[in-house]
Amino acid sequence: MTGPEIPSAPPASTGVDEGASPPPLRRPALAALLLVIAAGLLAPIWTVRFPLLVDYPNHLASAFVLAHLHDGAFHFDQYYRAAWNSYPYLSMDVILLALQHFVSIELAGRLFLSLCVLSVPAAAWFFIRRANPGEEGLALWSLLVCHNLYFFRFGFLNLQLSMAVCFLLLGLWLWHLERPRLATWFLLLLVATALYFTHLVGFAVAAVVMTAYCWSARRTFKEIVASLALYVPGMLFYLHSVVGHGARGGFHFRGLADKMGSLISVMVACSPAIDMLTIVVLLAVLAWVQIDNYEFKWNRPWRRVTAILFLFYWILPAVIGPATNVDKRILPFVFVLSLAGAKVGRRGRKLAIIGVLVFFVRAGVLERSFVSDQPHFARLADAISSVPPGARVLPLVDWAGGASWPERHF
Repeated sequence: MTGPEIPSAPPASTGVDEGASPPPLRRPALAALLLVIAAGLLAPIWTVRFPLLVDYPNHLASAFVLAHLHDGAFHFDQYYRAAWNSYPYLSMDVILLALQHFVSIELAGRLFLSLCVLSVPAAAWFFIRRANPGEEGLALWSLLVCHNLYFFRFGFLNLQLSMAVCFLLLGLWLWHLERPRLATWFLLLLVATALYFTHLVGFAVAAVVMTAYCWSARRTFKEIVASLALYVPGMLFYLHSVVGHGARGGFHFRGLADKMGSLISVMVACSPAIDMLTIVVLLAVLAWVQIDNYEFKWNRPWRRVTAILFLFYWILPAVIGPATNVDKRILPFVFVLSLAGAKVGRRGRKLAIIGVLVFFVRAGVLERSFVSDQPHFARLADAISSVPPGARVLPLVDWAGGASWPERHF
């Protein structure tokens, strides 16, 4: 027979509020940290002659032709014409066209790349500040997807920029829900439409997240209607763009084993060893932040929203018409969204430090890879520059022999 249960004594007081958030970094230290982080993001773009991104040379060529379409020095209008429509994916072309009024196409490209890598963590911070107040340090983990293979390394730059615009839109939307005003709704309408013209995936993710959050947080019917109305112009633009063109291609679904294996693609960017190390650190941190942490608790509405978006990864096909790896493309969105799903308390600062350290390791490996490949690409560039205008040449790289993707596009 046992005696009555005696409640355990609370932890001894230390004179510090146990539930209080850690004091913020002083402004000079925070500014220095942000500058160093920005340098790590920008190094692969500005320290090499050729940023080794797959689609990037094609984007530059397309934007250069558009800017000089009727320039008599090039005679591009004998071979090309501009077919503007209400297509998504126009943001990069428009921005590069505008920048070429002031700088060269090479510099314009680097400025656009800089915008892509800097805007993602900034937008993630803005979103988490609204969705998960007090846990803004978790936004530093978004640095790990800034050089992602299926965004940055493959040159899907509109897609990467759409992630930043998506989380900017969601942060502004949460601000609007706190203080609804007609002016802020029209601002949201402009941002949502800009998101459509940036990339269809980011546009769709934002719509799914808003709808799921309205359900999870039990928002009013009026708020749901006002939120979904933000996407009407984009949907009309999309319908206009496909009228008369018809559907192209079909669908291809991954098997379950392939779906499971593709989960690691959210962290694929540097090298297999470093990518695997990153995943191990992520799993270890996920366990450590919950064990014996009485301050840990789930932010349930955003945890549910993350689960719903993650469900779309499992049901989406890998190929939709000409678009490939459609399911993989939403994983970085899921990763950033998951940062709003938990409150970690005072361990948040240590968690942020770990995230920054992992980022610097990854950025360093990526920088070394870019630098080490420069001599080879410099030789290719020199070979191209020596070809007489109008001459026909054999392929400079061995396509059939498995030349690397950056080499093929270069």
